[in-house]
Amino acid sequence: MFIAQEKRKNNILEYILYMWQVENIIRACKFDIKLIKSTVIAQLGLTENDKELVVEWYLDLIQQMKSQHLQQTGHLAFTRDIITELTVLHQNLLKTFQDKSYNPLYHNAKADIYDLQQKQPDNSTEIEACVNGMYGLWILKLGKKEISPQTQQSFDRITKMLSRLGKNYHEMMNQA
Repeated sequence: MFIAQEKRKNNILEYILYMWQVENIIRACKFDIKLIKSTVIAQLGLTENDKELVVEWYLDLIQQMKSQHLQQTGHLAFTRDIITELTVLHQNLLKTFQDKSYNPLYHNAKADIYDLQQKQPDNSTEIEACVNGMYGLWILKLGKKEISPQTQQSFDRITKMLSRLGKNYHEMMNQA
């Protein structure tokens, strides 16, 4: 919960990836708060008060995931909403604002993004494809799978673009 709050405030893309990880932890623990307490929360070294707050946070996420029918797959509505906001910002930066810091990063990653979109089963937006790809890469790295230099270079280009998009997102939200 505390990590999520910090990431949401400072790096929106890391926040999304973190929340997707939390969703997978909840699924791995079979939506059982006792199992989450013993395998996750107990390892955090929190005060009793903070543990209670984190338990409530997990219980709320469990309830949301169940009510949104996310027991097997899918992502919480609020993370999907953020991706939609990022997609709108992405389109505005490219078309309306013609942002001089963002556009070159996008054009440098455009072929990589197209490749990601082709590998995804649905008609995902460019930003959805990038975030899904980043999560997949992170999972591969966690599993100590080998990442080819070409794949790493591709994701380096995408990461630079997403990083700039995230900065623009935070600037936009701070103005609101």
